[in-house]
Amino acid sequence: MLVSIPHAHNGWAARRVNVIAASPPLKGDGVMISFRRSASGGSTRVGPRMSTRGIGGAPLIALAVAAALFLAAAGAASTTAAKTYLYWTNYGVSGTGGSIGRANVGGTGVNQHFIKGAAGPVGVTVHGPYIYWSNPGVDANSPGTTIGRARVNGTHVNQHFISGANSPHTVVVSGNYIYWASRLSNTIGRANLNGTGVNQSFITGAEGPWGLAVSGNYLYWTNYGAGGGSGGTTIGRANLDGTGANQSFIAGASAPAGIAVSGGFVYWANQGANQTGTTIGRANLDGTGANQSFIGGAHSPAGIAVNGPYIYWANFGGTHGVAGTTIGRARLNGTGVNQSFVKGAKTPVGVFVARTG
Repeated sequence: MLVSIPHAHNGWAARRVNVIAASPPLKGDGVMISFRRSASGGSTRVGPRMSTRGIGGAPLIALAVAAALFLAAAGAASTTAAKTYLYWTNYGVSGTGGSIGRANVGGTGVNQHFIKGAAGPVGVTVHGPYIYWSNPGVDANSPGTTIGRARVNGTHVNQHFISGANSPHTVVVSGNYIYWASRLSNTIGRANLNGTGVNQSFITGAEGPWGLAVSGNYLYWTNYGAGGGSGGTTIGRANLDGTGANQSFIAGASAPAGIAVSGGFVYWANQGANQTGTTIGRANLDGTGANQSFIGGAHSPAGIAVNGPYIYWANFGGTHGVAGTTIGRARLNGTGVNQSFVKGAKTPVGVFVARTG
């Protein structure tokens, strides 16, 4: 009997696995399995001799087939291992940038133009097979209105996946919905993941919402400042269905921009009035114990993200982002601060970490 299991992947798992049963069958309950590679390197052979009955009387052909399937699957899995990436938006000075950057989560393999054609992108997030970003445009009146989407490999780019927002900033996905902060309309928008059912006023009453995060049954946002300004001081929170909005869930921030929630804490970037801020703030999940200077030394930090034992942030680089080129990183306890973990960005704003593949 011959069982062939072809695979489309490269490497060891790409070769056929052949299971050959001797005929006539040998007596006994034992099984001898040997491996050898053909002279051409094109197949792996399992055999050559086995009896028809295994331990406990189980059919050895069935056992051999199962073993071959296991080996082939294991090899295939090893060649398609998922990878974790760090993503950021290259907003550019005064919103003139247009790309999404990507690197390995360890900071290597930097690609500043992983996705091109965006318009002053701010927020970025990854969910399933897709990456999403916001297109608020240049910072003079931020005329942008769209959310972009592409496959996680950077193909099938659609800069108008969702339209009608008003200077969309951070974008997040939770469950069957995508949410965005429309800074100039003071609202949080929501739509179905396929882009339908758009509601531009899912939550109202914010003051220049900038950052956005979802954790558990809650949606959190930063109130950067009304009227396109940077005088905001609070973090808002609401139920995921949009009810119970509290615009002052956490107070005392300084033009809070990006926000992230992980474990028992809420983190935010204090970008400061006119982009003069230098700190990352932190509070307990219930809003108590706020520390506005949990991490210091940043350069007008913008978007932030948490993954594993680390927190990441984009160093916007002062007014209009004229000096922003780096992504910072520190441990979740605030130690090991590295303000130049990734270099070469162009006024980075949004940051996100995701495992893809």
